[in-house]
This record gives sequence, structure tokens and C-alpha cells, in this order.
Amino acid sequence: MDMEEKKLDHQIAEESMDNSWKDELIVVVFSLPIVLNFLAPLFSETTMAQAWENLAKAPEWYTTIIGILVLVIFGLKAIVYKAADKLFESPKGCKK
Repeated sequence: MDMEEKKLDHQIAEESMDNSWKDELIVVVFSLPIVLNFLAPLFSETTMAQAWENLAKAPEWYTTIIGILVLVIFGLKAIVYKAADKLFESPKGCKK
């Protein structure tokens, strides 16, 4: 690996780290309701069973986003892209 390739690799890594805090913020924001839901039994009369019931009542968009975040965090972006392609695929017989 020559010096130019090393500089390019370093630049790419640096740019990736610059955007990292945004990813972390999104994860924290979307995880906060889950964390607070399961902390409630420690400070109130809520039981752990009620906490699970509350989580089951979460809107579909929220659970979908959490699922996508988990897939992306664990490096399964290909699955996310395939699902998005399938979800937003135009109906058969229609031209794009």
C-alpha cells in the first residue's frame, strides 16, 4: 500500500467518524422510549408484564424503525436494502 492509498483510507475513515455522532444520536432517541418503559417498574407500581404490554402497543412505524436500526447496527444493510426494494417496488404491469 503506497502513501496515497494510506492517505485516502485515512480520509475515508475520518469522514466516516464525522458522521458517527449522528448515527449514535438517532439510536439514542429511538431507544429512549424502550429504556424508559422498562425503568418504570423500578420507580412506580408498574409491573414488568405491563412494561412488555406497553411495548407491544407501540405503533408499527416505531417497531419498523427499531428493526431497521438493529439490522444496520449489526451490518445487515443488504437485508434492509432488499426489503426496501421489495416494499417500494412498482406493481407488475406498470412502467417506471
